[in-house]
Amino acid sequence: MLSWTEGLTRRQWAVLAIAWLGWVFDIMDTALFNFAKGPMLTELLGGPAAYKAHGPLVEGWIQGLFLLGWSIGGLVFGVLADTWGRTRVLVLTVLLYCAFTGFTALCRTPEQVAIVRFLTALGIGGEWAAGAALVAETFPDRARAGAAGLLQSAAAVGPILAALANLALKGMDWRLLFLVGIAPALVCVFIRFRAHEPVRPPKPERTPLVEVLTVPQWRKRALAAVVIGAVGIAGAGTATYWQPNLVQAASVGLAKADVDARKSAVAMISHIGTLLGVLLVPWLCTRFGRRRTIAAFYLLAPASVALAIGGGADYARLLWLLPLVNFFAIGVSAAFVLYFPELFPPRIRATGAGLAYNVGRVLSIPVPILIGQVIAARGGNVATGVLLSGSIYLLGLLALPFAPETQGEKLLTDAPQVEPAL
Repeated sequence: MLSWTEGLTRRQWAVLAIAWLGWVFDIMDTALFNFAKGPMLTELLGGPAAYKAHGPLVEGWIQGLFLLGWSIGGLVFGVLADTWGRTRVLVLTVLLYCAFTGFTALCRTPEQVAIVRFLTALGIGGEWAAGAALVAETFPDRARAGAAGLLQSAAAVGPILAALANLALKGMDWRLLFLVGIAPALVCVFIRFRAHEPVRPPKPERTPLVEVLTVPQWRKRALAAVVIGAVGIAGAGTATYWQPNLVQAASVGLAKADVDARKSAVAMISHIGTLLGVLLVPWLCTRFGRRRTIAAFYLLAPASVALAIGGGADYARLLWLLPLVNFFAIGVSAAFVLYFPELFPPRIRATGAGLAYNVGRVLSIPVPILIGQVIAARGGNVATGVLLSGSIYLLGLLALPFAPETQGEKLLTDAPQVEPAL
């Protein structure tokens, strides 16, 4: 059996590199905010006492608005990618999230931060929809699982880059972290001159979004995928968004520079688990099926969270066990990169995948808000709020039987389709 990399062209590798870079900097941007939010809100709210009383709740609302922007961006730019073209939308979305990441450094109130994070998320959500569709359409069936794993490895590389930036700037003004987030705009030059648009199907009679929502076959798939994606997104977001808070809780009495160094160390070590997860999950999907793999990870993710922080936040335990949490909670996202584009034909692929992966974020919006409220109500006890989030995985397990298994199926074309058996 041939290796999945054998016979791939330079153009195919260039497309994968472009989509990977866009996703790396997407995730790096998100991680930069996670590192900066504590010092930033401590300053903007008026000091440590005000942050302890109100900070986690404000963080929850900011993350909720961020998820809403990510959802809207995935939907809007997914539709545009099916009409304007994948590469044009990639350039636009990367420029969008880089610009507003930089603008975050100018914010003077929590309300301004929330607005800018919402606008940043529009670009982040749109980039994934365009990039995933571009990779799915560029690689042959035998290579798509391997390409999906490499693409989603960005989920580990992005936070590690952010952690290195945080380590280099430890103890310094939080605004400098957001200036780092402007640099990825340079990747747009690479996208513009190295990516070639896939062959476009004839213009459909209906708009892609209308077809996804009105044709029963596609609507059924989209609804199931939205719930599956929402659960995975909420779990992965919880694993990363509140991680700096857990380290802070385990580092009482240390200087800010030392706490910053601990946060960077935990992030880099924990994302070793992310990297292993996203590289292994596509193989598991190919070997055991998409639905079985997702189900197994949805069972093991909350169990790993309970193991890591069930007794409270302890620095040594975080170092040892957060890689396991990330392996399950974030590693499963590689299945979405492979699976969601397989559910739809080319004329609606970016729209359908964007709907599944990004609009699912709307359903996940209450999770960080609820966690923030629990943390605030428990006097800053972060572990309790994070543990509560494990119950959401039950929803994903209930939705899986309603989604088709695509293991062994060829990527859909625009020819008439027959719905496979569940």
